Amino acid sequence: MMDRAQQMTLLTGALAGSPADETELVAYSTTSSLTRFANSLIHQNVHEDDNFITARVALGKRIGVTSTNRADADGLAAAIERATAIANESPEQPDFPGLPQALEATQVPSYSEKTARMTPEARADAVGKVVGVARAEGLKASGAYRVGTHSLAIVNSSGMRQHYDATDANLSVFAVDDDDVSGSMSGYAVDLGDIDAEAVARTAVQKCRAAAAPVSIEPEAIDVILEPRATAEIMSWLSFTSFGAKQIHEGQSFMTDRIGERLMGRNVTIYDDGLDPAGIPIPFDFEGVPKKRVMLIENGIAMGAVHDTTTAEKDGVESTGHAGMAVFRGGPGPSNLFIGAGSDTMDDLLSSVKRGLLVTCFHYINGLLDTRKALFTGMTRDGTFLIEDGKITTAVKNLRFTDSMLRAYSNVDGVTRNVDGVTRERQTVGQSWGAIGSTTAPTVLVRDFRFTGSTEF
Repeated sequence: MMDRAQQMTLLTGALAGSPADETELVAYSTTSSLTRFANSLIHQNVHEDDNFITARVALGKRIGVTSTNRADADGLAAAIERATAIANESPEQPDFPGLPQALEATQVPSYSEKTARMTPEARADAVGKVVGVARAEGLKASGAYRVGTHSLAIVNSSGMRQHYDATDANLSVFAVDDDDVSGSMSGYAVDLGDIDAEAVARTAVQKCRAAAAPVSIEPEAIDVILEPRATAEIMSWLSFTSFGAKQIHEGQSFMTDRIGERLMGRNVTIYDDGLDPAGIPIPFDFEGVPKKRVMLIENGIAMGAVHDTTTAEKDGVESTGHAGMAVFRGGPGPSNLFIGAGSDTMDDLLSSVKRGLLVTCFHYINGLLDTRKALFTGMTRDGTFLIEDGKITTAVKNLRFTDSMLRAYSNVDGVTRNVDGVTRERQTVGQSWGAIGSTTAPTVLVRDFRFTGSTEF
């Protein structure tokens, strides 16, 4: 992986040779080391070392973008040439405001030497501890332990010069019994020292044991307690469909034409903050613009969206530092999402449920059914449990939900709350699509969550 000096020397040298009116070069260098295990045995070790470089050029308001994995002067010169040729053949983009000027970003605690230097032997030792916990309970363990180092450098012809180094570590554990009943848990952090492999395994084992002999129940609207990973998965999809300014401009977001309205319960606050070390901090975006804390939903009220320079120009505001890679066309999006903590404990939530479900996590969520209503569908996974009179009584076979998250997280009548409890404790969860970034979420009690299908597993 290229270090800071190598990245900056390569980019600034190529920038000097660009024939375009404006040029932006972004180098994202990464290493990823992964140990996979199944049936309590390590079966794969993978190491990847890659450089991904994008060139964005402007000829007036005609834009060209291309990318390359060639991290040398000739590779970058060829990329700039291709981007310039694309710009020559492209229509003008009237909203293009020009590349951002040089800005200073806040330093964030995004790098851990311990994570960067983790060896395959150390990952194997952690997996051995996981397997030991599972074996002691007569279970098998599967999962993966990944560590990554990341280096991002950005230069442009307006004087922008940004760089930061980051690390992340992600341990996922599935405990599985002889009947293929599973329980899971994960840990995600900048510093692998913040992940206790045995504690992660113990939670997965406890979930698996509790999930044995699940019973069937009819799908219905029922109270649910959503643990952090379930909450994070929902919020991650809301980020993708509704929290970016482009989605609002295109009329796809549930917040389109509704900024300032109370759309969720008064105890629902959602914000993005790349500078908060409680998550996985990122100091600036892929245009080099420093991150800002952005309030998306405050006490249930839609406050606004995240911006890059183009969407900010259109709305007459400043970029919030949420541009994605120029080669991707999805527009700005949150990458360091937080759901506001409440004052409850898990026992508080359980004691307030007469009959309901505890949901460990979701999978196969589809949040594209109707993005204006935030209509989602998905399945429960790795531990769904019936709550009766404030106590967990039995495991339940997995269920499919189909519900509007706007409805689920809203006030019912201005007084009664669908979201009726939020814990003080939160967990940081990695992005489901694997990119660096995170969602930090509490456990949430939602009344009358709508399940529409059942399974036999």
